[in-house]
Amino acid sequence: MTPPLDPETPPSPPVRKPGSPSVVFLLGAWIAAIASLAAVSILASITVAELSSGEARAINLAGSLRMQSYAIGAAATSATQSAATDVAKAVADFELRYRSAVLVRVIPASIDDPLRRAYETVGELWAGRFKPTALRAATEWPLGTSLKGETAEMVGHIDHLVVQVEERLESKLQLLRFVQGVSLILLVLVASAAVIQLKTRVLRPLDDLLDSARRVQRGDFSVRVPQSRPDELGQLGEAFNFMVEDLSRSYAQLESRVQEKTEALARSNHSLKLLYRTTRTLSERAVTRETLLQVLRDVEQVIGVHGGALCLGNPDEAEIVTDGDILPAAEIKALCEAGCQGCDSSTGRAGARSFAPETKTDRPRPHTLSVPLFDGSRSHGALLLIPAERQTLDPWQIELLETVGRHLGTALATSQRNEERHRLALLDERSVIARELHDSLAQSLSYLKIQVTRLQTMLARTTPPAPVIEVVGELRDGLNEAYRQLRELLTTFRLRIDGRGLNAAIDDTVREFRRRSGLEISLDNSLAGLELAASREIHVLQIIREALSNIERHARARRVAVRLATDGAGRVRVTVEDDGVGFDETARPLQRYGIVIMRDRAQSLDGRLAVMPREGGGTRVELDFPAAAPLTESHPPTQGGVP
Repeated sequence: MTPPLDPETPPSPPVRKPGSPSVVFLLGAWIAAIASLAAVSILASITVAELSSGEARAINLAGSLRMQSYAIGAAATSATQSAATDVAKAVADFELRYRSAVLVRVIPASIDDPLRRAYETVGELWAGRFKPTALRAATEWPLGTSLKGETAEMVGHIDHLVVQVEERLESKLQLLRFVQGVSLILLVLVASAAVIQLKTRVLRPLDDLLDSARRVQRGDFSVRVPQSRPDELGQLGEAFNFMVEDLSRSYAQLESRVQEKTEALARSNHSLKLLYRTTRTLSERAVTRETLLQVLRDVEQVIGVHGGALCLGNPDEAEIVTDGDILPAAEIKALCEAGCQGCDSSTGRAGARSFAPETKTDRPRPHTLSVPLFDGSRSHGALLLIPAERQTLDPWQIELLETVGRHLGTALATSQRNEERHRLALLDERSVIARELHDSLAQSLSYLKIQVTRLQTMLARTTPPAPVIEVVGELRDGLNEAYRQLRELLTTFRLRIDGRGLNAAIDDTVREFRRRSGLEISLDNSLAGLELAASREIHVLQIIREALSNIERHARARRVAVRLATDGAGRVRVTVEDDGVGFDETARPLQRYGIVIMRDRAQSLDGRLAVMPREGGGTRVELDFPAAAPLTESHPPTQGGVP
């Protein structure tokens, strides 16, 4: 099995091992073998043809000896005067042909060869009997009959010689046919083997290479040429595999880069969509609970976390905005307290951080990500996200969350600035109203008080009926009460909470009532570090002033205790106690208008106001309300309205 390739390390190019067979050498060897067999066949044919050419002439020459024997016999038996000459000439011609080099060359040297024995038998018969008899017959006529017998015998031996020469020639032709047949068979076998080798070693690898090249052309980079012999085509296949692997690696890297760019564009698109929706939501709508929930849902959807929460305000008294019941309220509060550590106003520049706070229960708290809601100068809380189990956020997600946190912090800061501007505008409007009341209604009431005093003086000179005196007294008391309430209202309208905050305003109020009423007023304020909304601070301060004012007018008390504290659950409790005469619940409503106003203000704080007798005498006024203002869809009051 081929080991997997390292994507960072390209494979080594193939190198033919020394001594490995070469396809060119093998093909050359097969071609050389075919050529050798063809050359052997051709050479055998040429050789046999050459030998056959001399033996054919020898056969003709041997055959002419038979005719020459007949010629000698005919000349010896003729009765002419030239018979002796003719016989001598024929005998010489016979010997010349018998001794011819053409015939002698085909006679083998072995004495056991049949051809040589036949040749020597003809020579012996010629020299021993036929030649002498022919010569005598030319001169002695009666010998002619015996020469015929010798001639017949000579011709018979000559025929045997011719047959032997023919048989020798035939044997050579048989050898030629055998050699050519064997050569043909070997040539066919070698050619077939060469074709098979050509198909196996050349054509098939070329077909595989061509098919693989076509598949690569279609984009299939998984194709590989089968491993073959370590010859040139095998090296070509390995080089092709190397090239395909390199192309596949390059293509994979290109696809990876394209995928990375696509994912980066998708992330940028998601980020831009989230930032656009967040910016649009925060700019087009007031910063309310529903608005923050919509932003929280968008963040959860884009980041893909399990759940989230917004912790607004001070870490210890933060208001919590959650989407669904991801965790119990107590655990969410604990997460807010832990997640907001390090993102207060002094260290709000810190980025998103991940933490897993400890818990006293057996169940571990989930891994949580805290993103400060930072507006550039101070933090307004934290955005808490609870990722899914084993989920790790990418750097771009962290950066996106920090950007969303800055948008939320800026929106909250803008909302607070708008509320502060609205509060300042409201205070300015109240100052204007106070001046108008002082210049109009206060002057009129003063005039009426003077007129009532004059009326009482004039009635004192006479003896008016008792009902008239009673009505005038009630009119005087009503004018005094109306004038007192108007003065208190003017004081309330002129009330301002400067940059020092609520605690400084409460201190100023207590000192004012000490100086004005002479009461012994103690102050126990445990709200240090707690920040309330501007409108809520006004309500708290006015309730305390109204309670102190009622004590000053009606309680006839000597000591007053004012206490402000938190209960650790995000609620504020304000208590004003006195040791006076208490109050009569059956008294006329005229004296309880201040309590009604205080209860209305408590409802504006989403709290409750209780007025009850104090143990040991006196009255106890108790206000209980949440520290954080509830985020609703209601819009802030218009300018000039009373909070």
